[in-house]
Amino acid sequence: MRTLKGWSGAAALSAFHQALVVILINIPSVSFGLALGWVSLVSGEAADEGDKGAVFAAVTTFLACFVAVPISAKVITYGRKYAVMAASACFVLCWSLKLVSVSASDGWMIGGRLAAGFGGTAAWTLAPLLAREMCSEGWCGAAVSALPLAHNAGILLMYLAADARMHHRTVIWWCLGVSAFHFFVFMFIPESPSFLAAKGKNEEARRSLAWLRGRSTDSPKLDAEFKTLPPAEQGDESSLSRALDLFRDRQRRWAFAVGFVAVVGQEMCGILAITQYAERLFMLTRDRAAAVTIAAAPEGPLLLATPARHALILGAVQLLASALSLYLVERLGRRPLIVGCAWAVGLSLGGAAGAVWAGKAEGAAVAVALAVAVDAAGLQAAPYALFSDMFAYEYRGCATMLMMAGACLGNAIEVVMFPAVVVHSGVAASLLTAAALTLAYAIFATIAVPETRLKTPEQIYDVICPATSQCHSVRVSNKLKSGTRGEKHSVCTSF
Repeated sequence: MRTLKGWSGAAALSAFHQALVVILINIPSVSFGLALGWVSLVSGEAADEGDKGAVFAAVTTFLACFVAVPISAKVITYGRKYAVMAASACFVLCWSLKLVSVSASDGWMIGGRLAAGFGGTAAWTLAPLLAREMCSEGWCGAAVSALPLAHNAGILLMYLAADARMHHRTVIWWCLGVSAFHFFVFMFIPESPSFLAAKGKNEEARRSLAWLRGRSTDSPKLDAEFKTLPPAEQGDESSLSRALDLFRDRQRRWAFAVGFVAVVGQEMCGILAITQYAERLFMLTRDRAAAVTIAAAPEGPLLLATPARHALILGAVQLLASALSLYLVERLGRRPLIVGCAWAVGLSLGGAAGAVWAGKAEGAAVAVALAVAVDAAGLQAAPYALFSDMFAYEYRGCATMLMMAGACLGNAIEVVMFPAVVVHSGVAASLLTAAALTLAYAIFATIAVPETRLKTPEQIYDVICPATSQCHSVRVSNKLKSGTRGEKHSVCTSF
């Protein structure tokens, strides 16, 4: 009985420590969500610049994210812990510059956007890495999925601040306080045990692992997990040589290609643009509905009268669905969520386009909310969990940086492309474009994306591109050989 109680106490302490780590490594992601929400609101940072100002602000931030990728790659070589603190330092700088810009020139505001981009890259890169390295196997998928949840929480908090009509200076002070507090608190969090082991600091790695698992350093129950930590690195390998080594192996090369498209394709499907310009989107939808309603019945009521409140509801729906994804990504697995949610999001966006074209504002709002909810419940989080499963410690950081570069560039293109389509062809055409891109992504996911939950990278590689296969392609299905019970062969196809 005493042993059972001791085990339960250690398990509870381990759960608390891991949950605390997951929360703290995602605070910079909350700050990035706050920054993006701040520039997206009609009454926010770009209020005086109009719609073009909102697009310029978003593009500036995401291009800064892209530029920051090689810098982040260098920073994480000095330690995951210090890189997370550097991310919060970027947001301290971001909000400080924006605080100055309230009573000064716009140059300070642009500097704040650039700082937010640098911090955002670090946040979205480090959170999946640390979640994978510091959490136990049963927690990894949910821990990685907490990244979109934190980001969406930041956006919703900014929507709430706007709905409460808080003064700009007050909002910025609160955001600055969050980043400064996180910078101080994270000093007391241990370094990643995987990073310490890779640097040959085995004693420190064991102490870090013991703290995360709620046990003493001499506990024999740590031995099995300690042996799974990466071996000490031989010399300092440059990022370029690590990237070349990543692509030198055919199986890793194909795994990276599948994971890269899974993440970047999801980022470019249009949901980001919808949430980034949600208030403006609902304003345009209301105007379209008003035109159709007046043409049909001049005395008819105008629907969707409060776009800001609809954007707030959309943010709340997205946050709740993101919380659900923490459960679904481990319960259902990565592939079912990606494939099922991609089809559902694409069809919902197509329905929203039809509703806008028909002047059904409320129907369009419901369809958009459904698309955002389904995206947040699985499609937003599962690709990141899948990607983190695909690589061992040696290549995970390099692969994540390359993936993040593609995601940042894709985000920058998306926040320009969709407003351009709206200007030239209308909201319905923009939603239809998003639907087409998402359905194309759904076809790819159905064909090429494997299940990665509870599988080693080698097992995943054998599913994507078997080592014995002579075709340089991706395996998309397994079928039983006729007449041979229990044996499988692979069917390969290029994509």
